Amino acid sequence: MAAHRLALVIESPSKDDEFLLLKQRRPPKFHDEEYDSFVDSDLWDLPSAPLNLLPPESDPPPLVEVAPSHAEFEDFDLRKFDIRSALNEVFGQLGFGGVEGGGWKFLKYVKEAAFGPDSPVNTVFIAGKLVAVEDNNSIDSYRWMSVQSCLNWIQELKPCGDRVGPLVVLGRINESSFSTKWEVPPAINHQEYPPGVIIIPMKSRTLRPFHTTNLVVFAPENVPNNSEENNFVVSGDALIVDPGCLSEFHVELEKVVNALPRRLVVFVTHHHHDHVDGLSVIQKCNPDAILLAHEKTKHRISRDDWSLGYTSVTGDEDIVIGGHRLRVIYAPGHTDGHMALLHANSHSLIVGDHCLGQGSAVLDARAGGNMFEYFQTTYKFLELSPHALIPMHGRVNVWPKQMLCGYLKNRRNREANILKAIEGGAKTLFDIVQYVYSDVDRGAWVAASANVRLHVDHLAQQQKLPKFFNAQFHFVRFLAYIVILGFGITIGVIFSFYLRNCNFSLQFTQLSLSSFPRTQILPTPTTKPEISNQTQIHTLIQTQTEIQTETRAEIQTESVHVGLKDFLQPPQVVHDMDDEELLWRASMTAKIPDYPFDRVPKVAFMFLTRGPLFLAPLWEKFFEGHEGLYSIYVHSNPSYNGSQPESPVFEGRRIPSKVSWFLIQFPVTFTIGLLSIMEMTILCVGGIINVVNDKYIIY
Repeated sequence: MAAHRLALVIESPSKDDEFLLLKQRRPPKFHDEEYDSFVDSDLWDLPSAPLNLLPPESDPPPLVEVAPSHAEFEDFDLRKFDIRSALNEVFGQLGFGGVEGGGWKFLKYVKEAAFGPDSPVNTVFIAGKLVAVEDNNSIDSYRWMSVQSCLNWIQELKPCGDRVGPLVVLGRINESSFSTKWEVPPAINHQEYPPGVIIIPMKSRTLRPFHTTNLVVFAPENVPNNSEENNFVVSGDALIVDPGCLSEFHVELEKVVNALPRRLVVFVTHHHHDHVDGLSVIQKCNPDAILLAHEKTKHRISRDDWSLGYTSVTGDEDIVIGGHRLRVIYAPGHTDGHMALLHANSHSLIVGDHCLGQGSAVLDARAGGNMFEYFQTTYKFLELSPHALIPMHGRVNVWPKQMLCGYLKNRRNREANILKAIEGGAKTLFDIVQYVYSDVDRGAWVAASANVRLHVDHLAQQQKLPKFFNAQFHFVRFLAYIVILGFGITIGVIFSFYLRNCNFSLQFTQLSLSSFPRTQILPTPTTKPEISNQTQIHTLIQTQTEIQTETRAEIQTESVHVGLKDFLQPPQVVHDMDDEELLWRASMTAKIPDYPFDRVPKVAFMFLTRGPLFLAPLWEKFFEGHEGLYSIYVHSNPSYNGSQPESPVFEGRRIPSKVSWFLIQFPVTFTIGLLSIMEMTILCVGGIINVVNDKYIIY
């Protein structure tokens, strides 16, 4: 259920076009000399307060005039809310001891987009004039502004200058005749802040607690081009950042792309699925669009997602969109190809996944995530003095320096706790996670472990780790690989033992019989046919003989595919059986221990890989000359769609496997505790159903 707040447009008694802006209260200080030295500039916005439901049997709210033309008011009953209390709170913020209103009128009801993870906060805007004001001792905390003066303020922003808040943009500037922004297609929930920057949260494959990725759209109109210099890498009339929505929302993304100008620039902060899943839609709708990304990011994006125009950026380049300049910022840490964008006019910073609307991001060690670089990027952002941070998950943050310093403090506190755990006797990654995240749900430990590993590496880089732990930690990581390898071999040996001493004749008989085609049995005639002469007798006998011969041949032809060896030794590694069917097939046992054909025992090699097989040419040399003595199964990430290897050794041996991806991402000792025996067994079953396999090796 959405929360609500009341925003007041208090009109000036002397000037009809002016309204009151209130200096917003700053977040509390850190009480740390370094962090408190970074101070955000003043933020001016419409006065507002939470709007709560009326308690039962309370006084009716003050009269608010509602024009019948406001259709958006139909699904919101203002009479059920305690407007009087909200007004009193606002007047208290302004320092007014007592106030009389000259009548309030309803302006608009704005539903917040579903940024998450918290419930949206919808805003009711009402307007009125103050007739009398008493005991005003805080005149420095507010000022009178017009829409035009706010626009001038926005257009002449300086890095450390005063700022205009989001309620002014939502309640006044967007409704004014001065607004010439690009029109968002109907029924697409969005927010515009900073002015001219459209943010559309769209459902994506992101990590909890979020469910959406912010699609950022920038399409200024009627803006004079003040960029006579050509020192920019690309220019266009519109910009899209991080199109990463789910396939069921591709229709909405198509509407957005089709409504934009054809000279479209697509900027990708990094390669994760929840930031690039919509690239194929843009590629289809606008083949002239140009992709901007770091080279390391582009290499990780599938050609199915993007195969058109591409411009590589490394940082410090400028792009020009409709006369507005944006600076590309290299921002490694989350990944090694992570980028950010600084909009020069509003001095707002699009930060990708470096910052989140709530909580902190998980760094991707598999894609070059690095804690030292994350700290360096955070300080880089602080030096830019942005006026707002636009994350790809969650709400816009209007206190950017406060948020960035909060990240620094949180990361350093985390490292202090990790160091405390190590000094207290923690010997493995699991021990550290268990100590540091003891108050966190265990379901989050796997994701947290990735950051802990990077924190440990960062501590080692700073030479803060105890000497005994550094070598010990690397030994334990090596030992973890050995444990996982030994576990896989053990599973293989156990199943191999059962295959020699059990029975599957009943199942095989049933399956073999069901595979034979049913031949049609001719009905026995009730009366014997009359035969006139010996020629007819000979012809009838010959015809019956031919029918019987053809029937036997047909049966033999149709039954070739159920041969015992073909059944026990599947020619293909990929199958369409689910886990239950696969385990049932692998558990079939034979009553007769000896094989009814010449069996050459083989060694089954099970490779776990996230993408292309590591050291594939070296493995080809290893297998050379041992044909017929091995079987190969390549378990890869289900999302990997790279081309099949050209080598005949690995051709057709790839099996998509979620369990293998999990093991590769978190190859630590506690992985076995998180995966069930059933999940580990599924990795081996693909080789077990082929009875020629005798030994099993997981790599």
